[in-house]
Amino acid sequence: MNISLPSRIAAVGFLIVCATLSVSPIHAVQPSKDELDFFESKIRPLLIDHCYECHSTESGESEGDLLVDSAAAIRRGGAGGPLIGGRDADKTMLMRVIRYDDRNLQMPPDNKLSDESIGLIQRWIEMGAPDPRQENSVETTSSPLDRDPATHWAFVAPERAVMIPDANQGDHDLVDAFAAARATEAQVDLAAEAPGETLVRRLCFDLTGLPPTKQQVDSFVGSDAPEAYTRLVDRLLASPAFGERFGRHWMDVARYADTVGYALGGKERRIKGSDRFRDWTIHAFATDMPYSEMIRHQLAGDRTDPENKSGNLDAMGFLTIGRRFLNRYDTWDDRIDVITRGLQGMTVACARCHDHKFDPIPASDYYSLLGVMQSSSEKADGPSPLMMVDKDPHDTHVLLRGQPGNRGPMAPRQFLTSLRKPDEPKFDDGSGRLQLADRIADPTNPLTARVMVNRIWAQLIGKPLVDSPSDFGFRTEPPAIPEILDDLSADFASHWSVKRLVRRIVMTRIYRQSSTSSDAVQRSDPENRLLTRANTRRRDFESMRDALLMVSGSLDRQMGGEPVEITMSTPVPRRSVYAMIDRQNLPSLFRTFDFASPDAHSPMRYFTTVPQQALYLLNDRQTSELARRASMAIGREAKSSDLDDRIRTAYRQILQRAPESNEIALMREFLVSPVSPLLATADPRSRWSYGIGDVNDDFSVKKFVAFKVFAKGRWQASGVFPSKDANGYVSLGKEGGHPGNSKGQSAVRRWRAPASGTLRVIGQMGHRGEKGDGIQATMLVHGRSIFTEKQVRNNRPFGPLVAQVQEGQFVDFVASPGKDSSYDSFFWRSRIKLTGSDGRVYEADSVKDFSGPIDTDSNKQLDRLAQLVQVLMISNEFAFVD
Repeated sequence: MNISLPSRIAAVGFLIVCATLSVSPIHAVQPSKDELDFFESKIRPLLIDHCYECHSTESGESEGDLLVDSAAAIRRGGAGGPLIGGRDADKTMLMRVIRYDDRNLQMPPDNKLSDESIGLIQRWIEMGAPDPRQENSVETTSSPLDRDPATHWAFVAPERAVMIPDANQGDHDLVDAFAAARATEAQVDLAAEAPGETLVRRLCFDLTGLPPTKQQVDSFVGSDAPEAYTRLVDRLLASPAFGERFGRHWMDVARYADTVGYALGGKERRIKGSDRFRDWTIHAFATDMPYSEMIRHQLAGDRTDPENKSGNLDAMGFLTIGRRFLNRYDTWDDRIDVITRGLQGMTVACARCHDHKFDPIPASDYYSLLGVMQSSSEKADGPSPLMMVDKDPHDTHVLLRGQPGNRGPMAPRQFLTSLRKPDEPKFDDGSGRLQLADRIADPTNPLTARVMVNRIWAQLIGKPLVDSPSDFGFRTEPPAIPEILDDLSADFASHWSVKRLVRRIVMTRIYRQSSTSSDAVQRSDPENRLLTRANTRRRDFESMRDALLMVSGSLDRQMGGEPVEITMSTPVPRRSVYAMIDRQNLPSLFRTFDFASPDAHSPMRYFTTVPQQALYLLNDRQTSELARRASMAIGREAKSSDLDDRIRTAYRQILQRAPESNEIALMREFLVSPVSPLLATADPRSRWSYGIGDVNDDFSVKKFVAFKVFAKGRWQASGVFPSKDANGYVSLGKEGGHPGNSKGQSAVRRWRAPASGTLRVIGQMGHRGEKGDGIQATMLVHGRSIFTEKQVRNNRPFGPLVAQVQEGQFVDFVASPGKDSSYDSFFWRSRIKLTGSDGRVYEADSVKDFSGPIDTDSNKQLDRLAQLVQVLMISNEFAFVD
């Protein structure tokens, strides 16, 4: 390949930058397996694509006295000197040049890296630039492909365990027997059974994601029947909420979202029918569809239910609800990753550019599956918008170094090398997706049952038996008590019933243990690998929010349907599993409470404790309103106005227990104390209004009529949507809207200035539809246009726009239709900063401030009972399961 001298000089500069991504001075501790996997799957391909041609041993080129194909070579660096001196990526020269911040040094010189690639490099630097490559590793080390997979525990089929001869008769299950035996060997005691109140709370959380009702607690705790626990388990398993709870767990595995992400540019972001996959998943778990059938429907629903008569074609959202990348190879990679990590616990995507460095996964395995994906295509106009169909079945070449233009040998479509039987036939039935599904769902597959059992165990016990739920490769240690995983897995593969597996686990003594144990046990088994006690667990985001709705009497148990926006200032009563998940603009609320990233398959949730969590629960309007509603219900339910009775009712409703005597005394003192007045502050929501504008030829508003109806998270012209009159689809939502059928039905978002001063507005706008002639976006200050522009199939930032404004004047954001009023959905997010004449600063955000009708009572200060209720609702006891 011929490269001009300026380009070669620039490329040398870029490679010098790459060469300085040193691991030794930055990574002071041994990198974790996840960090090394991140390098292999994300960073090594970038180095190969942009560096190896001129700076690798294989290419024979070392321009700038630089090699980048080993960690040692990168540490040595090149002629340009170090550009990374720590984990703060923003302070490094590397980030400055790849972001094109320096006009004189922009790398790569021909094409700037994508935002995603830049973000990956930044993340790598911040984690300490881990790099497992050894100098001349190809020549001096053996390949994992040389190792027999049967020598690793995970690649050997699990077998049913044999009961220990001297097992305690009190053991409910083999699980208990082996845990007790291992505890005896370690000379530690297992914890006693948890109290009844704890067990009912734990079961309801695990099986439904909701707190128990007072009736459930009283019925269970007050019963002497030996089968009371069994009856409670069976009732919860039969509850529709079981499907919602376990469906949400699976949505993490499937990287569920309702939008495609930011990579699609100006096209439609909403994934049509995403909610149909969510609803199918919930229904599958609720009806106890065999897991083997779930696998087949998710990978090959076009063959198992081609007309969608049973709704199983929607299951193919497992493949099609992932991110959509500009590079189609990245989209296929995402689908290969969710299949292999999600269903098999194998990191096959690491073999995209080379043979796997740790596991028996040659690059040909990756391209065998790529051939399956390339032989399939989406069919949005079929019985399901989520379906895929076979199209031009063919094998594909191995792409050397992952580069499309660098073809290697053919990789026939077939199953993975480490799991393939001798002389096993290749995939020849269409694309091969159904054959792939059959091989994954085969009961003799050693990984399928193990991976799923480990996931379910983690959800019920609070910690997986195998610490890396989506990586069962050679570097993964077996569980501390491997007989438990093997027995559960062999049993599960014999029936594939998730409910039967769940029932077996929750019936064990191990599940029913208390989380309290002696100091000696804590020292002997600090990580609880020997299952000596229950794990103390915090509620996940969905369960916490649903519990707040439930104890306040606000929970709507309706199932299914379109996703709902749950981050507005007024509480939305739907369960959190039905929340709108926007990949590009995932609300900070979700991130604050450790929601699984929808960008890629998530092996498990990681819980953090940060101040923002407490601040949200203390200050958010939704929490305050739910506390107010709960206090009103408590006031009605309490038998009298007696403070002690109200306190007892509050504890039973919020925490499902009676208060201690010292708690009653403390809370009584709190309730009779005077309420300190709050400083009056203007509600930022009150400065906004939403309506229909009749506009002039210059798009200035000559008449504004406020919307009267708020429904399904949007303001609209009437109770019927779309309206049957000329207003049509005119509406405004949190991030955008739709104008009506003419300029007389323009959509207007109006903000009233609280002071006189200088206005500064920035934001994002666009028209993402693939059809239609777009909309005219106009911004007016007191009727004077400061911005107007046609928006057609685009996605762009705007501003800063600067103007002078007087107190009380209106700032209008007007969306008018073009000649064709069809396909006019638009988005428009604006942030306003007003610097008043007196120096005071006022800020507004069209997204954060958006709301339905403002309840004036919700702006009032909480009384003492409502404050007490909020204290209980944000307490650790409420946030933790037991």
